[in-house]
Amino acid sequence: MKHTLLLSAAFLMAGLSGACGQAGEAGGTPDARPVAELPGTDTPDGETQVNPSESPEAILAALPRTIVVDNDVLTADVSIDEAVFSFTPALAQDIVADAQARIDAMEADAKTYQKVDPDYFRPYALKIDWQVTGAAGMLAGLEGFIYTHTGGAHGNYMTDGRIYNTQTGERMRIGDLFSDKEAAAVALAPKVYELVARAKTDRSGSPGSYEMFLGESKDAMGVSDVLAGNISLIASTEAGKLGGLALHYAPYEIGSYAEGAYHITLPQADFRTLLKPEYRTLFAGDPAEIQRLGE
Repeated sequence: MKHTLLLSAAFLMAGLSGACGQAGEAGGTPDARPVAELPGTDTPDGETQVNPSESPEAILAALPRTIVVDNDVLTADVSIDEAVFSFTPALAQDIVADAQARIDAMEADAKTYQKVDPDYFRPYALKIDWQVTGAAGMLAGLEGFIYTHTGGAHGNYMTDGRIYNTQTGERMRIGDLFSDKEAAAVALAPKVYELVARAKTDRSGSPGSYEMFLGESKDAMGVSDVLAGNISLIASTEAGKLGGLALHYAPYEIGSYAEGAYHITLPQADFRTLLKPEYRTLFAGDPAEIQRLGE
């Protein structure tokens, strides 16, 4: 039977692709599954609240830096950079809980598929890595590399870009940083189209294709889409500052799977004046080089 099983709603909400792929390597002991239990107490609505009697240091220390699953339906390997645990516990808890939710959703889907079609089923694989890519003041940018494999010709992967308030742990949208998000998108769209076209031109090895790729970029993204995807903050060449934004496009988003993912760096000089006053002083210098996960 061909694999036509729809992914569970939780699996889709976790942002995982159902594309096929070759399994990655994941260590661990068969049937051993460390569960990422978050310190605190559960409320009726399922959310975890921090126990006031526990210090932030104790909460952070109790959170797992790695999670490994290796059983008959799923191998999963999660690795979280120690820098993620240098902010408020709520931020780290969000990253750990997100990883565990992806594991749970993927494992549930794999079990269902195995039951429906045991002859065709092959174990799923999941790999998640998180790192801090820039932080200044109350802002931090994180990037998560997520690879999924559901038993076919090739896998799928993406970069999950996030912006956090380091004092509250609140996950922010890029629009929260701008005085006028719509105006910022209009102002930045031409630059983003240009950067995407140049990246595609460089990757194709065909300098004469720039205008074609520029047109394709405009067709692939409307102005409202420019600041709507996965975006993270990048450290600056100036210590203690942020140097720009990284816009992440997974395979298929703005090109074929064969093209791979694109990571577009937008220097802070291109948008600093569009920021809310309280954020402008956090940006300066040029974007620092980032060792991107998964590359």
